[in-house]
Amino acid sequence: MAGLSSQSGQPQPIWSRKTDMFYIVFLFLMIFLALALDFVPFFPVNSPPWATTLYTYYRTNCNDPLYAKDQPFFRLYIVIEAVYSVPTCIWAIRGLIQDDKMIPVHLLVFATHLVTSTAVCFVEVLGAKDWPREDVNKNLPGYVIFFAVAIVLWADMFSRVKMLVIGKTKLN
Repeated sequence: MAGLSSQSGQPQPIWSRKTDMFYIVFLFLMIFLALALDFVPFFPVNSPPWATTLYTYYRTNCNDPLYAKDQPFFRLYIVIEAVYSVPTCIWAIRGLIQDDKMIPVHLLVFATHLVTSTAVCFVEVLGAKDWPREDVNKNLPGYVIFFAVAIVLWADMFSRVKMLVIGKTKLN
């Protein structure tokens, strides 16, 4: 299975684990988007223009209901992202590169959070009755892609954890 250490227990180089390389890119993208979009409202007022350029562009051109309505649940998700998701992404990138055996366990929990929180956001955007349909439709592809990657990550990590547990059970 991709990402699991070889039979000898030696870590495999990251270049031989294409799925893990994909996850690293995804995690880097999550960190970037958190810093460039989600955390911008918390930046100091006198932040340099480059720090808010993408955020301003996104708010102006996409008119995403989650950002525009500033709902309490979405602010809570941003706090969770700052406290849990971004630090987990940073740790997981390092762990994936090093082929850390604990990565599947932590990324299973992380992916569960991503799937459930993205599902809530997805439903909220779809159910935005007071929002122009063209704006909702403009934002859906990003949510669908993110949701799909989160589901793939969850299924893969579940499979890896299951293999680790079954492997340990058979040895005992």
